[in-house]
Amino acid sequence: MKLFFFLLFSLCFAFGAEPVAVVKELQGNATVKRNALLYPLHKGDYLYRGDTLQTTKNTDIGLSFNDGTRIAIGSETLFVIDEYLFAPAQKAFQFNVHLPKGSMVFESGRIGKLAPEKVKIKVPQGIIGIRGTKFAVEVEE
Repeated sequence: MKLFFFLLFSLCFAFGAEPVAVVKELQGNATVKRNALLYPLHKGDYLYRGDTLQTTKNTDIGLSFNDGTRIAIGSETLFVIDEYLFAPAQKAFQFNVHLPKGSMVFESGRIGKLAPEKVKIKVPQGIIGIRGTKFAVEVEE
């Protein structure tokens, strides 16, 4: 078992996979799809670029991204972290997420303040760009 975790850690390090967010709150049941594998989500779990979160009925998740952006995800939601880059020393920023269905509340962190044009939330009807700091969105089927 120790060998498995060592190999998993080594692979993440070798491919430069750095966590981009952490699950701060979780009430109910949710999963994360990562590299074509599905895992149960827990409070304290780290999230990475490319992760897809899915919540069940009566589930709420609170996420905190490395730049301080906070996102609350509601029940029966599908949420994808497409791109995330927070490198203020290099003035490099990117925050692209996708909400195919469900609901979320967004509160901007440092990326939204330093480079609001780099924040995009894709929904089936289009793309939301931010100019403020907080909004809610719901995507119905």
